Amino acid sequence: MKSVGMLIQTLASLAIVGGGVAGYFAMGEPEVIRRPPRRAGSPVVKTIEAERHREELRIEVDGVVNPFRQVEIAAEVRGRIAKKSPNCRKGREVHKGELLIEIDSRDYLLDVQKLEEELAQADAMIRELEVEMQTAVNQKELTTQQLEIDVRQLERNLRLSSTAAASQSELDTARRAELATRNALQEITDGQKLLQQRLVRMESAKQLVRANLKKAELALERTKVHSPLDGVIVDEKVEQDGYVQAGSPVIVIQDNSQFDVVCKLHMRQMHWLWRSQVASEASAAQSQVQSNEAIDSGSESDNQTVVKPVAQQFASAGYEFPEATAQVVFDLDGVAYQWSGVVDRYDGAGIDAQTRMVPCRVHIDQPRSVTVLSGGENESSRDLSVDQAPALMTGMFVKVQIFVTPPMPLIRIPQNAIQPGEIVWTVRNGTLVSQPVLRASVEDGFVVAYEDSDGLTAGDAIVVSPLAPPFDGKKVEGVTK
Repeated sequence: MKSVGMLIQTLASLAIVGGGVAGYFAMGEPEVIRRPPRRAGSPVVKTIEAERHREELRIEVDGVVNPFRQVEIAAEVRGRIAKKSPNCRKGREVHKGELLIEIDSRDYLLDVQKLEEELAQADAMIRELEVEMQTAVNQKELTTQQLEIDVRQLERNLRLSSTAAASQSELDTARRAELATRNALQEITDGQKLLQQRLVRMESAKQLVRANLKKAELALERTKVHSPLDGVIVDEKVEQDGYVQAGSPVIVIQDNSQFDVVCKLHMRQMHWLWRSQVASEASAAQSQVQSNEAIDSGSESDNQTVVKPVAQQFASAGYEFPEATAQVVFDLDGVAYQWSGVVDRYDGAGIDAQTRMVPCRVHIDQPRSVTVLSGGENESSRDLSVDQAPALMTGMFVKVQIFVTPPMPLIRIPQNAIQPGEIVWTVRNGTLVSQPVLRASVEDGFVVAYEDSDGLTAGDAIVVSPLAPPFDGKKVEGVTK
């Protein structure tokens, strides 16, 4: 039975294969319709006209907000902390002149009182000396009068002695009286000089006491530590009833009236800043030349003396930074907040060793003046008032946009038109022409490139649609967007 079943299966398989072969030959060969080849016409490509870039060139980099200055306040006198303001805590905002810490002032107050008494004593002693000096003046006047009398008496005795009317003893008595009076007058004169020297010494002693009094008053004033600026306390190192030495740091305050943003620029971007500075200086020099010519026509050599020092000054500028306007943008929940600033100096004096970029600082002198640029999807339901704008804080990551004036012609090209190899395809006289692109900057989906009189220029029709396969001289039909 088993062998009969296998035989039946084999015969069925052979019947199926045979039926398929018979059907194939019965159908015959398929008929193939041959058509003549059709010539393809010129493909249609979409183009866009290259526009001249007439705006400022924007350089966009990342930055970190840094404090403009951070002041460490130290105790200028020693003593116990008698009082500490409740506002003298980390994170609290303080104002210029606000009392923060008061050191025990009793010892310094006693020093002031002691010196005030010494100053009063010095004034009293000077007044006594002035009385003595006035007494000496009166005595000198009386002695001078007495000397005049004695001199006249001596002269009379000399005349009488010559006629034997006066004895020798009377003459000697007159001489002794005249000498005694003259000696008394000399003693009074010498005494006046001593009194004058004593007055000078006492005046000097008084000035010394007064200086010590001012120093004591200054020390007393320094027992009260006030905030030297408007800012935020970032560190506090003392507590009430603690003891501090002179020179010990007590508070660190960060100035929040101004801020700096630290960013890094490539040398190519720095090159744009230098170029912009040279262009602006040359323009200013040319304007000055034209102004001078309007006043008084000068010779050609005079004009060169005005322009040439500009280049010399820039060449020898050294570490002078080419300033440029900048915008600092912070994005929070789809809302962009913008502050105006100036990139005005290097952050150091060299290139960063790791990134090979130039560290720079953008100065913001009005951090409270902020502009709301845009909002998110729920902008209509949100109040975007400037009063609710976030404050600039140290460590905040922001975008820095630096604006420079290009000194040469530039054009704008859509970024999707750039092909591998940094080229673009243009349509000229109905054919494709490849043009190299030398980038200057990239912004908002566009590439800002240098204009070349022998290559890519403003007004060229640039292909923005896909091409397969493109080659120079290919016939196309351009349709401008």
